[in-house]
Amino acid sequence: MKILVIGASGYIGSHVAAVFADAGHDVAALHRPGGSHLPARYRRVAGDLAEPVSLSTAAAGYDRVIHAGAPSDDRTDQAGAQALLASGSPLLYTTGAAVLGAGAQNEDSATDPHPIAAGRPAIEQRVLHAGGWVIRPGMVYGDGGGLVHGLLTAKAAERGTGVYIGPPGTRWPVVHVGDLAALYLAVATQAPPGTIWHGASETVRLDAIAAALGGGTAASWPLAEASAELGPLADLFTRDQDVSAAKTRAALGWAPASTSIVNYLTA
Repeated sequence: MKILVIGASGYIGSHVAAVFADAGHDVAALHRPGGSHLPARYRRVAGDLAEPVSLSTAAAGYDRVIHAGAPSDDRTDQAGAQALLASGSPLLYTTGAAVLGAGAQNEDSATDPHPIAAGRPAIEQRVLHAGGWVIRPGMVYGDGGGLVHGLLTAKAAERGTGVYIGPPGTRWPVVHVGDLAALYLAVATQAPPGTIWHGASETVRLDAIAAALGGGTAASWPLAEASAELGPLADLFTRDQDVSAAKTRAALGWAPASTSIVNYLTA
């Protein structure tokens, strides 16, 4: 297939682009003027997520357009999604577990977004109504990227102990970036149109992740203090979620290779 990957120079998108290219697909990458370096094996397509008007032309003529870029703000993200849909190319869009409420959740659960993801359910519905696909990853780890390595590892080094936000016991869904990239390939090649899929290999306590990063010790980072540094993201770390990907596994045969983030971090 002819594939356009949005975010191919980023953390998730770079792994997604590589998986599709390794599987023999013709991969192009959206590239803004002055953007990050891209591997030579990807064709560059001019466009910029910050300029939604550029996206309809950039995305036209592909068998799949995969949006794995970082979110911006609700207005820009919604305009960008609409422009991509207007291209006529089938769209696979990334949102995240933050569109779901607290407690037990699955692929069929109603959305109840955290304020940081308030605009994403509307984007999901637009994509689904157009016959596209939605992937909701948990917290992504592995290969030195994501919040685990970019935030929690840095905080552990800074404080000399692992750090979690708020009270202990909060659970989050997580997934290794390599397993997540494999899910994108499975969805793009197997999934029926207009469907939602969950990228979560396990649910894990955030204080357990903190202890793994802290050499066995962990301490709470008070929410008010964390919010002063991280803004609304800090409160998201206090939302307890047990997000299932059972439907995704069964329907697509998705079998994550990395099933324990604690083992990964302490190996």
